[in-house]
Parts: sequence; structure tokens; C-alpha cells
Amino acid sequence: MEFRMEAALPHPPQRVWPVMVDIARIASCIPGCEQVEERKRLADYTAVMKQKIGPFKLEVPAQITVEEHQEPNLVRARASGRDKFTRTTLDVALKVTLMPVDGGMCQLAVEADLQVAGRLATLGHSVIKKRAEENFAEFERRFLAELEAI
Repeated sequence: MEFRMEAALPHPPQRVWPVMVDIARIASCIPGCEQVEERKRLADYTAVMKQKIGPFKLEVPAQITVEEHQEPNLVRARASGRDKFTRTTLDVALKVTLMPVDGGMCQLAVEADLQVAGRLATLGHSVIKKRAEENFAEFERRFLAELEAI
């Protein structure tokens, strides 16, 4: 499943970048993201993703690898994990870009390719997609609130 979110941000990329690479801050914007640990800055992380989707309660320990970053415009990362109770596996490829626009602002674009297998997948594409879209909307709201603090 592919998802895309875009938002106009009231700051240039150089001001937004420090928030994007402050993992504790950015993790607080992701619904259900907990226990984030940095193993190597801008390279290797672990986290636990907790979600309730339909009848399933997931708790997915995840490995997160930053595959590429180009300050102040691009981060590519991959996260994967498996819920031990439902045996659901999640694999997410993520691309986040910041593009400058007129007036000292920038455009945030988040692209995600989410692969789901296991019991959660039995709910069907539309249920999973709806929950992912709700999470993206909440992420955008929280991220914009974080930016108000800079």
C-alpha cells in the first residue's frame, strides 16, 4: 500500500531539518510509536509500534534503518517488525523530502510504501489503508505543532 502526505510548512528547510532529525521529537509525532532507542545517529534505531486496528491489538518491535539523508532536504528510511501474538509483519519504506518554496516556506512530502502480512492482512486493504491515513493525518497535526515551537 502506498501513501503520500504533503503539507506546506511555515519555515525554510534549514529550520525544519533539526526537528526531522531529532528522533525523540519526530517519534512523538507518530501515533503509537514508543520506546525509541538510537543505536547510531541517523543510521540505526529501534522502536515499538502499538496500534489497534479492527479486532487486532498490535505491538510490533521494529528495526529502523536510515538508508539515506541529505541535509536539509531528504531522509529515506526502512522499518520492519513482527507482532509476536498475531504474527503480523510490517515493512515500511519511507521517503521524506523538504522542498523550499517562495516566501521562506517549504513543502513537506512524505511517501510510504507499507507491506502487511499475517493476520492483520485478513482485514483487507481498505481497513488498513483507512487506519494508515488516520495516522498520517495525526502525524501531520503533531508535526505542525512541533514546528510552532521553533
